[in-house]
Amino acid sequence: MLSITTELIERVAPNANSITNAKKISQKNDFVVLSKSEDETLLYGECKGSGKKPYITTADFIDPSAPVFRCSCPSRQFPCKHAVALLFDYMAQKPFTTCEIPEDIISKREKIDKKKENAGKTPKKVNKSALTKKMKKQLEGLDLAEKFLKEVLQTGVASLSGKGLKIYSDLAKQMGDYYLPAPQALMQQILVTMEELQKDATQEKHCYQKILQGLVELHSTIKKARVFLQTKIETEQVSMENSTLYDRIGYIWQLNQLEELGMYQQNVELIQLSFYVVYDEIKKEYRDIGYWIDLQSGVISKKENIRPTKAIKYIKQDDTEKECAQIEKLYFYPGEINQRIRWENALYRDITEQDYQTIKQKSRTTLAPVIKEVKNQLKNVLSEKSFIFLVAFQSISKVGEKYILEDSSGDTIELRNKEIDVLKILSYLPSQSFLKEQSLVCEFLYDSENHQIFAVPHTIVTEKELVKLLY
Repeated sequence: MLSITTELIERVAPNANSITNAKKISQKNDFVVLSKSEDETLLYGECKGSGKKPYITTADFIDPSAPVFRCSCPSRQFPCKHAVALLFDYMAQKPFTTCEIPEDIISKREKIDKKKENAGKTPKKVNKSALTKKMKKQLEGLDLAEKFLKEVLQTGVASLSGKGLKIYSDLAKQMGDYYLPAPQALMQQILVTMEELQKDATQEKHCYQKILQGLVELHSTIKKARVFLQTKIETEQVSMENSTLYDRIGYIWQLNQLEELGMYQQNVELIQLSFYVVYDEIKKEYRDIGYWIDLQSGVISKKENIRPTKAIKYIKQDDTEKECAQIEKLYFYPGEINQRIRWENALYRDITEQDYQTIKQKSRTTLAPVIKEVKNQLKNVLSEKSFIFLVAFQSISKVGEKYILEDSSGDTIELRNKEIDVLKILSYLPSQSFLKEQSLVCEFLYDSENHQIFAVPHTIVTEKELVKLLY
C-alpha cells in the first residue's frame, strides 16, 4: 500500500499556505472523483474548481523518491493545492476506486525513463569560446572592483558618503553586467554599512570594523580571482574544476558539472541536525539553511535553498526534517568544512534510537582540536565565517550572565545568541538530562572586536532524540 504521511506532505508542499488550502479542499470533499491504479503507484482525482469542468489532478509515485504531480488548474505553484489535497484525501482513507493508468501518464513515464537513461551518456560539450569570452568580461569587472577599492583606500572611508556613496552604488550595480555577483554583494555590503554609520554614529567602531573586513575580503577576492581567470585563459583550460574560487566569484554550479568532476557520493543516509532561515537584505533573498550529518562518516554538510523575493511564490521553502534521508546520489560543492550538498531524489525513513546513538558517537570529544581547526580556517580571508561541529560536553552552565560549555578535559567556550534567543531556551531545559554529558551541534564564530571565538548552540543530541533550538 502506498504510504502517505504528514511528513511526506510537508516535504512536497511548496509552502504552509498550500497545506492550509489543501486541507480545506479535502475537508469540503471537493474531489468528485477519486481513483488509484491497481499497483497504487498513481493517484487520480477530479476536483471542483472555479470553472465548469473539474481540474484533473494526478500524483505519480512510480519512483517513490521523486513523486510527480500534475494538475490542469492554472496555478504556478508546484505541486498545487489540489495535488496536495489529493494526498490528504488518500491519507484520510477516503474511498478510491481502481482505475487504469491513463495513456498520457504512461507516455510521460516513458519520457522520464528515457531522459534518465540518456543522462550522463552524452555530456554537454564545453563551449570554450563562450567561456573564454565570459572570463574576459569578468576580468574587466574585477578591474572596476579594484578601482572602487583603490579610491576608497586613497580617499578614506569618508568618501563613501553623499555624492561619493551614490557614485559607488552605481558602480556596484554595474558589477552584475560582468558576471560577478559575489564581488558585487561585497561592495554593496560595504556601502550599506556606511549608510548605517551615517544614521547611527554610536555604531562607529562596529561599522568601521565591518567595512574594513569587507575591503580586505574584496581585495583578496580580486587578487585571487584575477590570477585564476588569467591562468585559465592563457592555458586555454577554461573547463570547470574543483575550486572554491567559483563561489567567491558567484558562479552557479550545474549538477552535470559536479558529476563530471566526480563530486558526488552514492547511497548515503543523512539526518538533519539543524535548520533555520535567514534573509539577505543585500541580495534580496531568503536562504533556507540545513546542516546534515552522514551517518556513516560523521561528516556534517550544509544544504542551502535560495529563494529570491522576486520568485518567492514559485520556489518551495525547505523546512525542518524529522526523518532520515536515504539518498542514491549526493552531490557536493567545492569546499572544506561543512561543504554544500544537494540531491535530486530521496527516500525517507523513521529515525531510530540506534541512529541517535550513532550520531552521538560521531561527536568531537574535546574542544581544543576544533578551535585549532577553526583558527586555521579563519586565516584564509576567503573562507566561510562560521563552522558547524558536533561536540561532546561535560556540562553547559550559567556563570554570571554567560552560558559556558565545558568539555571532558576542562576546556571551555562561551555560548552566545544569534538572531534568536537560544540561550533562553537552554534555561528551560532540565539540566540533569540535557545539559550534562550530551553532545551539542554548535556554530563556531569569531568576534573580531573582542578577538574571541565563541559558539552558538543549535541542537542538543542525546541517545534518544535531537533537541533543536533553532527554528
